[in-house]
Amino acid sequence: MPARQEGFTLLEAVVALTLLAVVGGALSAWLNSAFRSMQRVEAAELRIETARVAMAYLERMNPALEPAGRARLGHYRLEWRSSPLSASKAAVGRHSGSPGIYDVTLFRVVASIRAGDGTPQTLQLELPGYVVIPARLGDGP
Repeated sequence: MPARQEGFTLLEAVVALTLLAVVGGALSAWLNSAFRSMQRVEAAELRIETARVAMAYLERMNPALEPAGRARLGHYRLEWRSSPLSASKAAVGRHSGSPGIYDVTLFRVVASIRAGDGTPQTLQLELPGYVVIPARLGDGP
């Protein structure tokens, strides 16, 4: 009666190690891809947050009174410059149809914002600027 062999043969061990290496390599590549995707998402979130901070400040700014400047917003640094896109026009009253106290101009604002020492992000917007015309100030009707 022949003796029964117990345990793994060398061929079975080599096949098992090969399968383990292939599965481990695929798992490692998948994890690496997931980490790179996560880094890209985090970078995109930072760019979106940075743009929101810049937009919140620039929407409240009057480019006719502040055509260029810089501001520190928390750990962000914002710089901008603007140039008129149209000639100044008198703002017309909605109900009266007569010129109001403001002259308005459309400006192109180019802004650069950076978080800390990061790379700057450039934004371009078109914003209205306005100035009060003292000669049009009156006591009203």
